[in-house]
Amino acid sequence: MNYVCAMKRLLLFLPLLLLLTSADLKSRVERSNKKYFARAPFDAIIVPGYPYYKENAPFPLLEARMNWAKELYDRGIAKNIIFSGGAIHTPYAEAQLMRIIADTMDIPLEHIFIEEVAPHSYQNVTYSNKLAKKLGFKNIAVATDPFQFAYMTLFLPSAPGVGILTFSPDSSEAKKYFQPLPYFDPRDAFAKDFVEPKKR
Repeated sequence: MNYVCAMKRLLLFLPLLLLLTSADLKSRVERSNKKYFARAPFDAIIVPGYPYYKENAPFPLLEARMNWAKELYDRGIAKNIIFSGGAIHTPYAEAQLMRIIADTMDIPLEHIFIEEVAPHSYQNVTYSNKLAKKLGFKNIAVATDPFQFAYMTLFLPSAPGVGILTFSPDSSEAKKYFQPLPYFDPRDAFAKDFVEPKKR
């Protein structure tokens, strides 16, 4: 593994290391979950995308978001899932990729919807909330990892009524979500018209 690749992997894990050391974050998560889990079941949860770099696995935050969404669906906390995100940072459309992964995780495709335009977290919430309303969903929440939770709560006032669900940042509890995903073929999520961010 060359130095650049090693540094990229380190940067992928850095957010996890930071969130696991924050006692304040843990208390924020506990308060939020107590508030929003009381509203379950949700008509839909919004799962924000995460860039997929084919050559640089593992993808801990993508793994965590997918495993968390799967648990919420299996427990009946969420009736449907909206995956959000376009081909913004890499040629792989994030929402499409997550739908492919969800299929390999045995989440029924009829309960999966995608929003393919959002370029970042704020739009993940606002665009997906609009889609949810068009689909007739009323009780909605964002489901994500604790690192994104830490700043995504700032966006929620722009989407009144949308809750947020995350798992505990405590390492003993969080580790089960940072597990490898089933094998998946990403080719159908490849955007042929992708333009690198620096060339836009």
